[in-house]
Amino acid sequence: MSENERLKEIRKSLDLTQREFSDALDIKQGSYSDVERGKAGISAVLLKNLIRRFRINPLWLCEGEGDMFIESPEGLQQENQRMAIVQKIKHSSKGADSENSNEVVELIKQLEQQQENLENIRSIIDFLK
Repeated sequence: MSENERLKEIRKSLDLTQREFSDALDIKQGSYSDVERGKAGISAVLLKNLIRRFRINPLWLCEGEGDMFIESPEGLQQENQRMAIVQKIKHSSKGADSENSNEVVELIKQLEQQQENLENIRSIIDFLK
């Protein structure tokens, strides 16, 4: 499957028309159509917007490897839960008890993994520039 075919697959998985998708990516619908049909390549700006706005995995888009999205909707829900834990700890008048301490340790591990993932994505973006 080519990049343009994967791009179309992304759009269809999000249940968006070409116009809706191109508007969200800040490009003209005709320009987007050219990319999807393989008449134009995926620019660095388009790739950057795909990653930022839709959390598209650039490795999947370019090579077909890994998952389509960097983080699933379930992952985003988990992120919201982690943020709630952080807020709970920050606002706790007693400080962190042992249960909160375990949650903090797990949260730190997850945040470190996310940081590593972001650094990998930045490297890919820098390479594509």
